[in-house]
Amino acid sequence: MRARLPARPALVLVLASAVALCALACGGAADSPDPAPAPDRTATAEPTAEPTQPPTAEPTAEPTPTHLSLLRRPDAHGYRGLIHRLWGYVSAAAWLDRDRMYVASLLEGIRLVDVVTGKVETVLEGLVNPQGLTVLDGRLYVTDMGNACAEMALVWDGGGCIAPYPDLGAEVLLPLLSRVSTRILSYAIDESGGLSDERLVVDRIMSINRDHSPNGLANDGEYVYVSIGHPEGWVNHGTGGLIVESAEMLAAAGRRTDLMGVVARFTPEDALRGEVEAYATGLRNTYGISVGPDGTIWGADNDQHDGLTTSGNREELNAIVEGGFYGFPFWGTREAPSEAGVTEPVAVLQGTASTKAYANEDGVYVAYLSLGPEGEEQDNFVVDRFDYETFVPVRIFRNARSFVVDILERDGLLYLVEMTGCIHVVDPREAPIEALGTEDTGC
Repeated sequence: MRARLPARPALVLVLASAVALCALACGGAADSPDPAPAPDRTATAEPTAEPTQPPTAEPTAEPTPTHLSLLRRPDAHGYRGLIHRLWGYVSAAAWLDRDRMYVASLLEGIRLVDVVTGKVETVLEGLVNPQGLTVLDGRLYVTDMGNACAEMALVWDGGGCIAPYPDLGAEVLLPLLSRVSTRILSYAIDESGGLSDERLVVDRIMSINRDHSPNGLANDGEYVYVSIGHPEGWVNHGTGGLIVESAEMLAAAGRRTDLMGVVARFTPEDALRGEVEAYATGLRNTYGISVGPDGTIWGADNDQHDGLTTSGNREELNAIVEGGFYGFPFWGTREAPSEAGVTEPVAVLQGTASTKAYANEDGVYVAYLSLGPEGEEQDNFVVDRFDYETFVPVRIFRNARSFVVDILERDGLLYLVEMTGCIHVVDPREAPIEALGTEDTGC
């Protein structure tokens, strides 16, 4: 068992493809570094109960319709609008300004969406599989699969790059990994929202499939943070920590073995020099991340099998702090796992395939696939809010159609971006909210 819940100082409240399902794994772990202390939490990391329903909200004034979209339904409880379907396997979004957001699409590239007029235009094509977006100092930062699909002969399934090699042995897998180079790019933004001046921030990042790779991006106004999945989380675990044990060989081939299962960061100035540093380690595959009001990084990790939920999948909500070590991979070596120095999650989700954590002054909103009472996957793609005191989930949104892959906010309204390309606009004060779409949009 992992060491649980070290003491942490209190959090100051001043004021988020198909996602890889948890890989089943067992074995030992590499020794972990001593982490920085994490913020104090009052909740334990036991599996959280069925989400509670919020009290009936007081009637709220109708919001000013500057950020409402085409299929607006003001009579719907908590539901404020729907931006029409964008298509193309959407994976991430980021605001450019008050009315426009960039949306990353595998099939359509980077698109610019005006949420007032509904206008959509493609501003960048040619990326392999963009997974994360953030805007800082007049530039758009993007994660991308780079040469991974071509180098590893990955299979196109209409939804991304799927690795056909979870069971390959070292003689096949390691030569492939020694050539794969996924990357982080940046682009200058002009007055119209157009993109130019492509710059390579960092490459030679190893990727094992479409999302155990550079994923989510966020920034705090100074640093850009990037979550990078651990390639060990997708291979046949009978290999006994193949990639971790072969790290020296992979590093000699030029791969960034220091950027496996981490949240990393860099400044715009670092980006000019191609420099990036690991901020926190021991994460299997944290997808969409967010910077909270106090500067804490929040992410929900697609973590290992340990039987803590009825499905056998463990999904952790983590407060990610500088120097923190979060325990993955337990089977990184054939030695016994280390109990010391593991930063504990603040909550364990009753679900799987978590896609985004978005933090504001009210708590942390987490998008994931909810599990039914028997532990079987139900078509309940949900967003729950966890408050900062108890971390008890409150159901905000449910949709039976698609994952919510990103969460943005304007004027107290949440913009829930689905993998299908639908963008729902909801008022979280009136939760729980059922998705309201139309058959012709597919939302």
